[in-house]
Amino acid sequence: MDLIFIFSLLVSIFSLLLVLIGVPAQIKKNYHEKRSGQPLITILIALGFYISQIALFFITDNYLPLFSFAIGFIMWGITLIQYIIYKKI
Repeated sequence: MDLIFIFSLLVSIFSLLLVLIGVPAQIKKNYHEKRSGQPLITILIALGFYISQIALFFITDNYLPLFSFAIGFIMWGITLIQYIIYKKI
């Protein structure tokens, strides 16, 4: 089995676990508390990380982890929206 494929699979699995367990828990907590649990800089760094990873996957034609990182970008986008909404309240 190709080493790049193995590591791409591991990146995809752990990224999916993070974005399907960790980030939704934060979104739910933010919703119940009506405030953002993350500072703006943390959210922007996470979004920048996901954008750069997605770009890297396109450049290197490594599409396996792309799905999980796209989900992560969407989830962190939701936390940014929550930050904006709850900052005004």
